[in-house]
Amino acid sequence: MKKLILLICITLVPILMAQAQYVRYGGKAGGGFTRAYGDDGSNDYMNYFTGFHAGPVVSYEFVSRLAVQAELLYDQKGFTYDAYTVNPSVTANGDLRLHYVKLPLLLKIQKGGLFAEAGPYAGYLVATSSDINFSTTGVNPDVGQPITYNSDNINRFDYGYTAGIGIMLDNGFFMSFRNTGGLRSFSKDLDQKNFGFNLSFGYLIQPPSAVEMMRR
Repeated sequence: MKKLILLICITLVPILMAQAQYVRYGGKAGGGFTRAYGDDGSNDYMNYFTGFHAGPVVSYEFVSRLAVQAELLYDQKGFTYDAYTVNPSVTANGDLRLHYVKLPLLLKIQKGGLFAEAGPYAGYLVATSSDINFSTTGVNPDVGQPITYNSDNINRFDYGYTAGIGIMLDNGFFMSFRNTGGLRSFSKDLDQKNFGFNLSFGYLIQPPSAVEMMRR
């Protein structure tokens, strides 16, 4: 799968860029909800984690309805334990935060101010942090010290898909809603993949044709 995604990117991007009518630059930021899914990630005790993302955006627009967009984002992912039962007398609460630098590459189809977008992403883990506590139950409950996840137990590279919809205003401001899903487990020991939803707000500079029309 990794080789297929890389082959598509290497083949498609130079062809489309060679025919580009104009390039638009900008940035975006927003928040979202992520969690783990997979054989060891989908249960009632692992809930969504609230994170944020931000970074620059480059859009190669070919015709009024087609564009390729690349982004370089700082992206927080993770999940939250909600009274997760480790064994009959021990539960875990708190969240695990995964800090990525992520590169999505999307094909955008536009109709008026609306657009749909989809494509692969690749991410690199730059840090992990957590505030997970183990607590005992019973007659004399006790809360232990927070534990810290070791980055050595987390895969550095992540890749998957991105798909979403959005709206673009004439002045360059846009809003998008996306679903992202990992195709590789972030844990080296368990089957736990990233999954989430993001809401973003951003701005792309107006294309040359629009600027010329405004000057006239």
